[in-house]
Amino acid sequence: MKSLKIFSLVMLLALALTGCKNNKTPQGGELGGFDAIEKEWKLVSVNGAANDFHVYISFTGGTFALYQQVYSLDFLFYEGTYSIDGNTLSGSYFDGTDWKSPYTGGISKDGNTMTLKSKETNPVTYVYEACEIPEDIMEEATRAAAVDAVPFL
Repeated sequence: MKSLKIFSLVMLLALALTGCKNNKTPQGGELGGFDAIEKEWKLVSVNGAANDFHVYISFTGGTFALYQQVYSLDFLFYEGTYSIDGNTLSGSYFDGTDWKSPYTGGISKDGNTMTLKSKETNPVTYVYEACEIPEDIMEEATRAAAVDAVPFL
């Protein structure tokens, strides 16, 4: 009887492991393109690990607003334009500086998760969740042009 229970548990575990698919985001939705990008997002992981800094970004009508608390105690604000070419997202800041990399990936089918994979020699995968950027962050963020800082994207 005991061996039957162990065998059943092993079979259940094997079934659960083989049921996983590699084309899903960490939060469980299959990736689509960037059609549903126009909303607000919060960074939740970098290369599968939780991050210990804060990045919020919103996309609207070809422009983006980025709020980051990465290299400073205060939130910094950046803005610029973005474009989508097929399954590639790229952008530039209003000072003319391009993002450090274009990104592939997309939005989960349920619209709650965005995955960005940088097109660098050593690619980095960023996972964002849909959210509302807190009002106090937007109001208190310092314009990045006022300080010497490196933008997140």
